[in-house]
Amino acid sequence: MNQFRANRILLDSETVAEQLRSARREKNLKLEDAARKLNIGQKYLEALEKGDFGKLPTGVYGKNFLREYSVFLGLDYNELEKIFQKELDAAGSSPRHKLFSRQVAKTRYFLAMPKIIKNFIISIVVVTCFIYLALAVKAIVSPPYLLITSPRENFATKEKTINIAGVAEAESQIAINGKQALTDENGNFSETVSLRNGINVITITAKKRYGREKIIKRQVLVKE
Repeated sequence: MNQFRANRILLDSETVAEQLRSARREKNLKLEDAARKLNIGQKYLEALEKGDFGKLPTGVYGKNFLREYSVFLGLDYNELEKIFQKELDAAGSSPRHKLFSRQVAKTRYFLAMPKIIKNFIISIVVVTCFIYLALAVKAIVSPPYLLITSPRENFATKEKTINIAGVAEAESQIAINGKQALTDENGNFSETVSLRNGINVITITAKKRYGREKIIKRQVLVKE
């Protein structure tokens, strides 16, 4: 199977950007090719490789991009995520820090403002709160993140079994052909599935408690 995997050792002295960039170059991959294969915007992969994490989406989505890219390059995501979090904390650029570090106008200046300006500011705050709430609800009810690392699409084999492996958003329920699969604390799963001669359609689903299902199908051809 032609999968992008490597046994590269992650060093604490290397930044996340350096490790991602080095792993991609070792595979002679162009950034635009990786973005196309992963269906992730090239600007986000560039941000990861430059260490410009402020350009990543907030919340779990930024880490999802890092997880998918590291798996694609064959890096250890668990170790890379620890370094990623340290770099965020050191730069003071974590989403939580940004949320609670925004400065507000001092009370005496706020009270001295004309009524129309104060109403305008209040309106902006209310609209911002509604937008934040809408995004939070969307994150809850939207389909969970799901990445299949094995097998690749339209895979052919002579074996009668195949290993289905991937990673999903934490706390998602995973089912392979309707049978529940176990996941670890990071959402990784791996199950062996029996095959028959001819084309086998394998359906992998991921579902959060209140969200919609994410469905990915793989076709596996068993040659005699």
